Amino acid sequence: MNTVTMGFSGPAVCRIAGVTYRQLDYWARTNLVTPSVTAAQGSGSKRVYSYSDLIEVRVIKSLLDAGVSLPR
Repeated sequence: MNTVTMGFSGPAVCRIAGVTYRQLDYWARTNLVTPSVTAAQGSGSKRVYSYSDLIEVRVIKSLLDAGVSLPR
């Protein structure tokens, strides 16, 4: 059986979720959000996020907008 995994680039996640690329990059580097499809493999590599990751980013953004502080 073939399965196709749809992925979202970092800039696409930012545009859809309403966060800056700097925020998303920081969250990825601190493992708050980890890209499920393709993780970064070094400098210049691209992270690819799943739909679930996109929802996770949106929830985190909503919590921050509501004044909830996140662990560091």
